[in-house]
Amino acid sequence: MRKVINNIKYSVAALCTLVCMSSCEDFLSIVPLNDIVLENFWENESEVNTVVTSCYSGIADGNFLKQAMMWGELRSDNVTKGLINDKVIYVNHIQLPEMLEGNILPTHDIADWSSFYNVINRCNTVLHYAPDVLDRDPDFVESEWLAMEAEMLTLRALCYFYLVRSFRDVPLVLEPTIDDSKPFMVPAAHPDTVLNQLVADLRKAEHNALKEYPLSSDPYEISYTKGRITQQAVWSLLADIYLWMGKYDECVEYCEKVIEAKIEEAEEERMIYEGNYPLLANVKASSSTSNKHQAYNEIFGTGNSFESIFEVQIDYPYDLEKRGDLLRAYYGAADVDMGAYSASAFIGDGATEGNVIFAKTDIRPYELFDVDDVNVYSIRKYISSMITDDGSATKILQRFTNWIFYRLTDVMLMEAEALVERNDTLQNDLRKAFDITNAVYRRSNLSAEDKDSLAFTTYGSQDKMREFVLLERQRELMFEGKRWFDLVRKARRDGTNGPMLDLAKRKYNKPDAVKSKWIKPDMLYLPIHENELKVNTLLKQNPEYETDETISTSK
Repeated sequence: MRKVINNIKYSVAALCTLVCMSSCEDFLSIVPLNDIVLENFWENESEVNTVVTSCYSGIADGNFLKQAMMWGELRSDNVTKGLINDKVIYVNHIQLPEMLEGNILPTHDIADWSSFYNVINRCNTVLHYAPDVLDRDPDFVESEWLAMEAEMLTLRALCYFYLVRSFRDVPLVLEPTIDDSKPFMVPAAHPDTVLNQLVADLRKAEHNALKEYPLSSDPYEISYTKGRITQQAVWSLLADIYLWMGKYDECVEYCEKVIEAKIEEAEEERMIYEGNYPLLANVKASSSTSNKHQAYNEIFGTGNSFESIFEVQIDYPYDLEKRGDLLRAYYGAADVDMGAYSASAFIGDGATEGNVIFAKTDIRPYELFDVDDVNVYSIRKYISSMITDDGSATKILQRFTNWIFYRLTDVMLMEAEALVERNDTLQNDLRKAFDITNAVYRRSNLSAEDKDSLAFTTYGSQDKMREFVLLERQRELMFEGKRWFDLVRKARRDGTNGPMLDLAKRKYNKPDAVKSKWIKPDMLYLPIHENELKVNTLLKQNPEYETDETISTSK
């Protein structure tokens, strides 16, 4: 992990150096980086904001988002190989087919957690040094610092939550590491230890996080409310963690906080919505041109919609190619129809006529993928397109769609799952879970007949409702980096890897070889990259990746 920390130190120090150079007359004088960070920085609120901004820049980095996508989506049944060609750039073509076939090794990019620890260390740096600025800058008031502290605690928690779900046992580092001269040796912590720390941090953050940030005249500034941690973002992450921990009452509590806040927002904005949940309408009656994909276009085409809670701001006017690396490479872009991933054939097959995933009346297949070849479905979500009434796409050449970490329907379906799983599940809990899930389903089925096609009696048992909620999460959140974690959460709850074995049947040409690996619980988690093991000798490899026996012969 020392190499990781070195990179982290350099990134923070480099930001500090830039600020110092802009304010010093003799910018050619060389000062040790550690001295810059510890002595010549952290003097005023502006310098604190510089490092806070670097934390958000860290999660907008292509490497960070690539890992978020690969960890949450790559191994799921949603995606398979795309038509990799010369137009597709920035992809390790050697590793990607292997990883998509389930052949994951400690040398692969998917096992690299450095970008997440990079952000963690930036957050730790702010949390450690920024409080001293309160004594140095009279204009930096405590309320402003507490709001920043809430942001840093939440961003750090978000990073650790990804790490725990992906690797299970991970080093828990809560102090900044800057000095290269000291060896970095930290053992992996038990996931419960990490998760309990995250809950404590977020329970603290929720009281100080801002409800919203003032809009800037520059729409590309990070201060945009949807691009910064707000109270709703804290609540959403807490709900997600509680769901993962199996604390369903707490999950329901925090989901309700988010939903109630959204209802309050809708009332303030005099928003007209159908039903009990303030979901964007797919067809706006006031619009001069009716478009049944209106909600999708607002959420993904325009971005930062009413339903959004927290999303990475990728739509920058500068370095557009760099900001778009992730999307261009993996999901395609405005000038690249096919990325390295495509939708799995079983999802796309007959989608417009109805299959096991989508009803024939569901409009979401038109929003999710195009048919490029026989059994090849290019992913449309996140490629910067506006969907027209007939299901065709008008591409937006000047922007890239933001990556959304949390939005309203995600939180609603979290609550539905928690309601189903409560130990004291009652019929009214199942009824509410159905109503929530059906509200999401109804939005994408437009006619009155289609909207009312589902009946509670069909899903009146706990097992049936489980299936309904999980399937609706797959439909609604497809390609958003949620599916693999949903399946792992189910596997952990059921005490069996059955969901993964079913996944193997649906996705792989030779499922038996994949199933032989995934029957083992440890295979739900990734290996630690071999570079980390060489540097931090206190780390221990996931036992299922210690020998060559884990290399699949499925190909």
